[in-house]
Amino acid sequence: MNKIFFLAAILSLSCSSCKSKKETTSTSDTNSNNTTTSAPSEKPLSYRLVVSFISKGGGPDHQKVEAFLNFVKSHPKNPVYETFLWGREGESDMCFQLTEFKTDKEKSDFVGEIKKIAGGSDMMLINENTEYKKKGK
Repeated sequence: MNKIFFLAAILSLSCSSCKSKKETTSTSDTNSNNTTTSAPSEKPLSYRLVVSFISKGGGPDHQKVEAFLNFVKSHPKNPVYETFLWGREGESDMCFQLTEFKTDKEKSDFVGEIKKIAGGSDMMLINENTEYKKKGK
């Protein structure tokens, strides 16, 4: 008898919680339709080069990160980049516009050197001519 009462109580609670979620959803839907101004959504930015350092449980490959940063900081054109930290273990993305380079060949040479540093690493990902939307934080 106690088991039946317990099951009936759980069933009634679950039904009432489902009903209230539907009411809440429909209420918020009508409120959002009535607003005339909306918050600006974060648009993805287009970058010539995005270098991502990922982790597989032990943090990013610090030797690759160090080699990459040394190359970028010592480059004669001083390419500007934005760093976006998005993981708990130090994962990050470094995004370049490469506007400091005058010709497409200079840009391609720079990207080629970055690819050499990556050396086929599966923890240093390189994307070219891509839109980027910030991850995580």
